[in-house]
Amino acid sequence: MPRKSPPTDRTPPRPAVPDSVDRILAEWATERPDLPVTPIGVVTRLNRLRTRFDEELSTVFARYDLSAADFTVIAALRRAGVPYTLPQSVLMNRLGLTSGTVSVRLTRLVKKGIVDRRPSPEDARGTVVTLTERGVALFDDIAPVHLANEEVLLSALTAPEQQQLADLLRKLLVGFEHQSSTSPLGMTLAPAHLARRMRSAVGLPDTPGLLITDVTPQSRADTAGLRPGDLLTSVDGTELRSCVTLAEALAGTSGVTISYLRGTDQHQARLASG
Repeated sequence: MPRKSPPTDRTPPRPAVPDSVDRILAEWATERPDLPVTPIGVVTRLNRLRTRFDEELSTVFARYDLSAADFTVIAALRRAGVPYTLPQSVLMNRLGLTSGTVSVRLTRLVKKGIVDRRPSPEDARGTVVTLTERGVALFDDIAPVHLANEEVLLSALTAPEQQQLADLLRKLLVGFEHQSSTSPLGMTLAPAHLARRMRSAVGLPDTPGLLITDVTPQSRADTAGLRPGDLLTSVDGTELRSCVTLAEALAGTSGVTISYLRGTDQHQARLASG
């Protein structure tokens, strides 16, 4: 029988009121204290909350003979403004779905008289989708009930806590929605999760940061000596894991000091923010 590894400092402190994920973390701390299980505290909680939220949201939409997926289409068209019309390709991108998935949803809503789908007058191969009068009225009925339900689901958090959580989730989501970001300093950056994989793939240490993939000639980044392949690790002493952090550091200041790795060598550069 294999011996259990000795305890490590990864063992999390016991919370005053534990949840189901705390039990998972505590069990792993006993059985495999060598495993870096910290991500479970975030990813598994997000998954379990998503399951609970989906159940609660579906209950509201079911009263109107709709699914949550149906409502995302209705809401996207309503947000487009009068005449509540979008090309199907644009709708697909805004919902982050494949063409086939969007088509299935639209077919269901067309049958209910909630949306209208017609050939595009500007593109012979395209289709435009319009929210009907019935669809607009349905949105007006559902939206207040739906938003009130969402507010109730967040009751365990104060307003400042909700904003803090939203800010953190935005920072995490930006990294996945933007496979690269362009800084006004004149460089294109890969998000932290891709940067770690790219560096590991070429045998460099797995260090979090933003990886420079391109530098504009004669830009401030170029003048400061930054090059593609450099890993930005901090800005003005703050750890740099998101382009959001960099953008916030650049706002309202005359310049920033960026620490970066070139291979495994540590460097610093001073850049005017402009």
